[in-house]
Amino acid sequence: MTARLSVRTKLTLVYGALMLVVEAVLLGVVYTLMTYVPSYRITALDPPPVGWEPAIPWDTQPTVGIAIESKADVLTSLVWSGGVALALVTGLGLFVCWVVAGRVLSPLARITAAAHTATTGTLHERIALPGRDDELKRLADTFDGMLARLEREFGAHQRFAANAAHELRTPLTVTRTMLQVALAHPEDHDLRVLGPKLLATNERSIATTEALLVLASAEHAHVRTETVDLAALAADVVAQASAEAAERRVTVDSRLAPTWVAGDPALLGQLLANLVHNAVRHNHVGGQVAVTVAPGPAGGGTLTVANTGPVVPQNELGFLFEPFYRRSGRAGRGGDGRGHGLGLAIARAIAEAHGGWISVVAHHAGGLTVTGSL
Repeated sequence: MTARLSVRTKLTLVYGALMLVVEAVLLGVVYTLMTYVPSYRITALDPPPVGWEPAIPWDTQPTVGIAIESKADVLTSLVWSGGVALALVTGLGLFVCWVVAGRVLSPLARITAAAHTATTGTLHERIALPGRDDELKRLADTFDGMLARLEREFGAHQRFAANAAHELRTPLTVTRTMLQVALAHPEDHDLRVLGPKLLATNERSIATTEALLVLASAEHAHVRTETVDLAALAADVVAQASAEAAERRVTVDSRLAPTWVAGDPALLGQLLANLVHNAVRHNHVGGQVAVTVAPGPAGGGTLTVANTGPVVPQNELGFLFEPFYRRSGRAGRGGDGRGHGLGLAIARAIAEAHGGWISVVAHHAGGLTVTGSL
């Protein structure tokens, strides 16, 4: 199995090898300069034989470069040669290091380019850095994951804005139309008939606006923490939903074990109410709802709301938590129109504000099981 080297190890090995090469080149250059440039006039320690004289007088011998006649001359020559060699090797080393560093850090240039592209609003491009799993590749993969999440969130917010505008515009348009018709033909309209219609349309607008405010507060709220019995909250919610369940002929069974969690009782009650009322409303005549609350295996609590009802395709499960998402028989337009398509979105926001999560599973025979952990 090939060992995976970190970027730090790679840089250490590369620049260590470069340093070794540079030192070897420097040694060779200094050796070459000291061998061929100076003219050495070194006197032997032993006296010359009697009667020996040089063939050419010392003062007439040719001199090339620096004449070495003393210890000071040798040191001067060494400093001069070393300086020239240092300048040459430094220039060469800087050029080589520039090239090598550019190749080693080229992935950072790709990451920077992708970040610059993302700032322009283009979120679909990815770095997709090839190579081994080192620090730079993990950084690139993390950045790709962040871009993918931002793209999903940006798309969800765009859909949310469009759906919210539609939800708020529809009742206003209906109200305007009814008023225009009534003003155009006042003799054909009775206030006792028109008033309740306008009031119902207005109440739906208020309910939608209040649901949006609850969603916003759940997503950005500072959770007021106190010890809450989740089972007691669930019992109250089941009791409140009993009338609607009886009206729809839906049976609600509950198994509620004492479960204490830290959280905001108002928000947690809203979470339970949304899940239970959704389970009752998006059901069929003679259907069933099962509400379970139990302590979590690692502390906290878990809650489960399962219901019968229409079949939900697997590919739609991921959209159920999006605000205003609707499908036939699920929210708003399915049933009596009481829903706004915000119930699960609010429930998830509340769970996440408490450090928990919510998941959903579709039954093959129809209906859903929503599980939350707090």
